[in-house]
Amino acid sequence: MAYGIKRGIRFQILSDEDLDRIHWSTLHILEKIGVQVDSPACRKLLKDNGCVVDESTRIAKMPSHLIEEALVKKKTSITLAGRNPKYDAKLDMNHSHITANGNGAVTVDFETGERRGSTKQDVANSSRIIDALENVHIHWPMVSSTDQDPAAVHLHDLDASLNNTEKHVMYETGVTLSDAKHLTEMGYVAAGGEKEYRNRPITSCLQCTYAPLQHDAGVMDASLHFAEAGVPLVFFGMPQPGATGPATLVGSLAVGNAEVLSALTMIQLATPGAAVIYGMGNAPLDMRTTIRAGGSPEHAISSAMATELAHYYGMPSCVGVSATAKVPGDQSVLEYYTGCVGPLLAGADLMCGVGLLEDSSCLHYEEIVMDNEVVGAIKRLIRGEWADDDTIPLDVIEKVGVGKNYLAQRHTVDHLKSEHFMPTLIDRRSYDAWSTSGSKSLRDSARDRVKAILKDHKVPPLDAEKQKKINSIIESTKKGLWGGESKTY
Repeated sequence: MAYGIKRGIRFQILSDEDLDRIHWSTLHILEKIGVQVDSPACRKLLKDNGCVVDESTRIAKMPSHLIEEALVKKKTSITLAGRNPKYDAKLDMNHSHITANGNGAVTVDFETGERRGSTKQDVANSSRIIDALENVHIHWPMVSSTDQDPAAVHLHDLDASLNNTEKHVMYETGVTLSDAKHLTEMGYVAAGGEKEYRNRPITSCLQCTYAPLQHDAGVMDASLHFAEAGVPLVFFGMPQPGATGPATLVGSLAVGNAEVLSALTMIQLATPGAAVIYGMGNAPLDMRTTIRAGGSPEHAISSAMATELAHYYGMPSCVGVSATAKVPGDQSVLEYYTGCVGPLLAGADLMCGVGLLEDSSCLHYEEIVMDNEVVGAIKRLIRGEWADDDTIPLDVIEKVGVGKNYLAQRHTVDHLKSEHFMPTLIDRRSYDAWSTSGSKSLRDSARDRVKAILKDHKVPPLDAEKQKKINSIIESTKKGLWGGESKTY
C-alpha cells in the first residue's frame, strides 16, 4: 500500500486553454525579458547553450526550445525515501504528502510558555512529534538550532532531524556550494554511502527563487552540486501578488513559473535527468499590514493553480500553506484548513508548511498536532466515493430489513474506521461528558497528545559510527562562515 493520502476526487480551476496561455506567456517572459542569474557558472552554462547573456546586468534570455528540452529531460519518477522504507513517499501523481513547515527561529516553550530563540532540542522534539503523526509524511527541520555555532546551525538542524525521525527530511538551508557539500555528505553518511543514497535519497533540498525573476548565486551553485550528487531539488517560486508579482493571481503565477522553469533548465543543462519538483507558494501581500497573507483563500487558490501547472508539465508539485495566527486556536485552524483544502482537492503532491505560526516563523508544539487533525479531516474529504457490491451491501440491507439498525453487523465493524473520519482531538461527546472530564479545548487535547509523544514515542537514532562521521562534518564547518558565497557575481 502506497504511503501518503490516496486521492479519489480532484477539482480543476484552470482550463486547458488557461494553462496553455500561462505557458506561452512564460516562454515570452524568458525569451524577451529574461531572468537575472548571479551565478557565473550558470551564466556560462546558458551562454554555451545559445542564450543571450548580458554580463553587466547578469540578465539571461532563454530561447523557448531550451525550456521545452529541459521539460523532456527531467526525471519522471521521483521517490523521497525515508530512513525507514515504510515511509518512502512516491510522487506518483495519485497521492498527496504533507510536509512540516521549516526554518522558524522562535519557539514558545512548551513547559513555560516563554517566547525564546529556538534550540537544537526544539528541532529534535518537533522531529519526534512529526515521526509519530499519521497525517504528516515528510519532515522539515521546523526551527533552527540558534543555540549552536552560527557556522553550523543548518548542519545541527539536519543532525537533530535525522536522529529523531525515520521519515524523509527536506531542508531549505543549502544556499551556498559549501553548504551543499556538507549537507550532501551528511545524507550519504546517514544512508550508508553514496550508492545507497543515490538509490534511495533520504534527504532533499527546497530552493527558493528570488522574485521577481532572479536567481541567487549561492543557491544556484549549490543546486548544481545537489543535482549532480543525486539530491532531489524543489525550486519554489514565491512572487507576492501585489508586491513582487502582479496583483492578479495568474499574473504572479506566470512570473513564478518563469523562475521555476529557468531554474529547471539550468539544472537539466548541467545534469540531464536530475530530480526536480515544481514548487510555488504565492501568498499575496496584505496591504494593510505588509505581511504575507498566508492561509488566505488567495494563497490556497494560487497553490491549487500551481499544482495544475506542475501536472501540465508532468512534474510533481510542492505548494505552500502557512498561517498568520499568533497562537494555536481558532484562527490557526481556519487558516490551515483554508490553505490546505484547495490545493489538496486540486491534487497537490507535496503540501508544504504545517506546524508553524506567524507566517512560518514561530513554533508551538501543539500546533503541529492540531494541523495533523485538520489534514485528517481533509484526507477523508478528498478520498472520494464509489459504488460497488461492497459499498452498497444489498445482502446486509436485506438481512437487517425494516426498522432495525446496523450497529451489530460485521460490515459495520469492517468499514467503520475506513469510512468515517475518527478524530483524535475533536470532542464529539455531550456537553455534560465534556465538562465533567475537564472542559478541554482543542489546544488542551493537542497538548496532551504532545506530552504523550514526547514521553513514549521512541525513534531509533543513527548508529554510533554514522553519528561520529556526522559530528566530524559539523566540526569541520567551524572554519568558515555560513552563507559567505551567496553574493558572488
